[in-house]
Amino acid sequence: MVEFRPFRAWRYNPVVVGDLSSVVCPPYDLITPELQQSLLQLSPYNVVHLEAGESLDWHDPAEGQYRQTAVVFDEWQSQDVLRREDSPSFYLLRHTFEFQGQQRTRLGLTGCVGLAPYGGGSGAAAGSNDAGQVFPHEYTEEPAVMDRVSLMRQCSANFSPIMSLYRDPEGSLASLLQQVMAQPPVIDITADQSQGLTLWRISGSDALHQVQDFFSRTAVFLADGHHRYEAALRFQGDHATSQSGQMAGHDYVMMTLIEFSDPGLMVLPYHRVVGGLSEPSLGRLLERLGEVFTSGPMEMEAGQDVAGEMAAKVAGCGLDEKVAGMIGPAGSGPQILTLRPELDWQAWGPLAVSEAWILEEQVLKPVLGESLPRHVGYIHDHDDAARQVASGESQLAFLLKPFPMGPFEEIVRQGQRLPRKSTFFYPKLPTGLVINQLDDAL
Repeated sequence: MVEFRPFRAWRYNPVVVGDLSSVVCPPYDLITPELQQSLLQLSPYNVVHLEAGESLDWHDPAEGQYRQTAVVFDEWQSQDVLRREDSPSFYLLRHTFEFQGQQRTRLGLTGCVGLAPYGGGSGAAAGSNDAGQVFPHEYTEEPAVMDRVSLMRQCSANFSPIMSLYRDPEGSLASLLQQVMAQPPVIDITADQSQGLTLWRISGSDALHQVQDFFSRTAVFLADGHHRYEAALRFQGDHATSQSGQMAGHDYVMMTLIEFSDPGLMVLPYHRVVGGLSEPSLGRLLERLGEVFTSGPMEMEAGQDVAGEMAAKVAGCGLDEKVAGMIGPAGSGPQILTLRPELDWQAWGPLAVSEAWILEEQVLKPVLGESLPRHVGYIHDHDDAARQVASGESQLAFLLKPFPMGPFEEIVRQGQRLPRKSTFFYPKLPTGLVINQLDDAL
């Protein structure tokens, strides 16, 4: 259901830049000022120069703020820091990483997806068709979208791939990817002590055709990169449609596609922290919480990691068990919250499969109303959530399950969006292995 085409990537020239592990970075939305400085010290050619540009304040983009980024991109091309492939290719990435002491491996196929209005049901964007092509699951924030639009307008390039998911139930594409990995890679590096990145180039005409044919019958689901996808749609709108009707470079966006059942595909939860409430407001919130959930103390042994044990206990509960953990308020011990048995969560609709939706729609919004964004934060590190309560920075922390992938696919295909910060796909895709220039040179 999507047009997935190979492209002539720009790749770093190791003769000039040296160790390729020193030039990659995470996507822009994970780059803090501290991380930016650390990356700049790794190499003068680190891709953070392009991905984060001159300013990390992407909530307040200024016209032309990426002008110098475009200069750097042009200089790196002319100075042979970056070299462009001589023919279009797809790229297969094997990403090895550690999680909780175990090594995992994830495969992703990178190419360019033809831009199209979102697919889905009643929640789809205007102009989409029911068959669907690209399905989103998050709402976006306009400042972040416009920041990426500014970068694309100045550089006419995608520096970081969007992470998306697809389904290959018969394993027809999987067999080709195994054949590709039997060949020598073009990149094989250790990005840091816990991550390895191995990249293969796919350029044979038969293989290219097989990949394109497979995705012409397959929908994709955005996982991480909604702001970049919508920025690409805006950038596409800047350009007139070709008189010949043929799609041009600005009609595509770079994506890395991962199969839903890949054993290395990890979806971690986003937890909620609540703070800044007056005593009356906190009291009303706890009262409403008691109307929706029963609570009981979590049995703990002395010296145990409260947040870690609670997060593991909650994550281990089944899909039909609507359970969350709560740390705080001050003076109370850790609590396990369980949806009251007289409440039929299925009557609330498909999104109620998620405790995050139940907490937000049935507890937080009824009490906090429009002030919710001022009092509720989202954090994927359970230890940090507990620390915020212990320090008094927050009054409550709710530890939640990961969003289940089965309902995820079904709900998103229907055109519905999930609650804000419902998924944290881990780890993020690396930036800097391949760069897509948005011109017509295939």
